[in-house]
Amino acid sequence: GILPKKETILLFLERAAFWTGSTVISKKLCMTEFGVQHSSFSGSHYYDAGAGRPNASFVYVVKGSVILSSVQKRFESGAGSLFYIPEGARYSSVWSGSPDIEFYSMHIISKSHDASMAAGSYALQRLSAMSTPETGARIAEIFRLMDTGERLNKIRALSLYYAFYADVLPYLRAEPAEDRNPVLWAAVALIEKEYALNYPIAELASRCCVSESRLYHIFREGLGSTPVRYRNEIRIERAAHLLRSTNAPIDEVGEKVGFNSLTYFRETFKQYTGLTPGDYRRVAGQPDRTE
Repeated sequence: GILPKKETILLFLERAAFWTGSTVISKKLCMTEFGVQHSSFSGSHYYDAGAGRPNASFVYVVKGSVILSSVQKRFESGAGSLFYIPEGARYSSVWSGSPDIEFYSMHIISKSHDASMAAGSYALQRLSAMSTPETGARIAEIFRLMDTGERLNKIRALSLYYAFYADVLPYLRAEPAEDRNPVLWAAVALIEKEYALNYPIAELASRCCVSESRLYHIFREGLGSTPVRYRNEIRIERAAHLLRSTNAPIDEVGEKVGFNSLTYFRETFKQYTGLTPGDYRRVAGQPDRTE
């Protein structure tokens, strides 16, 4: 089940003034909302931010793993990972747990636009340098203080957040905003959500209100790929996760991600990874179960 718990604090900061000798530096600040959320799931969870994320967030994975996909990039983050999602980002996420998923998310919403944090400045990214147990402990403490409901503790939590933000900022990569074709995004979101279903690409194109040939053109132009290849990539990623994290039989793994033929599953898996499913599982430290 989904067990989210969220705490927020509204800050009314009208004006801050700083004196350095006879010089006064003044900056007007607007109302800001700080939020921190602790969520738990069981098994799997899919989230679609196709309309664009309303605020920038930091997310720390405690248990399980997540594949985040935008139109032009995709990456997997496991337990102990910290990633950043910029304001306005359009993406989807597929969460998996064995069986548990747990994560924290933190964000600040400013009523005035902060160009330095806009989607065109920082991209969806995993922050490897900050993906540490210490980061997890810091975020858990911020949530603990917020969860008390006491205003003084909320102010302490906000102070810890800004200290955390100052440490993270040097690691954020500045990248230009992605050029997103709305039809491509719609098709990608459907594939991410329904990768295990076997329906023809013509049906996918119809649901995106374009012809099949037009959809293939959009994929080649935007991703240098095809809808079939993109769907297979998602299937192989999910299969690899199941092979690493479970001892389910290989034919069962193939069926679960959408392959009706074990032979085709083996061939496709080797094409994308260079290994058969059994070899991949052995490399990952799991026993080979082919039945």
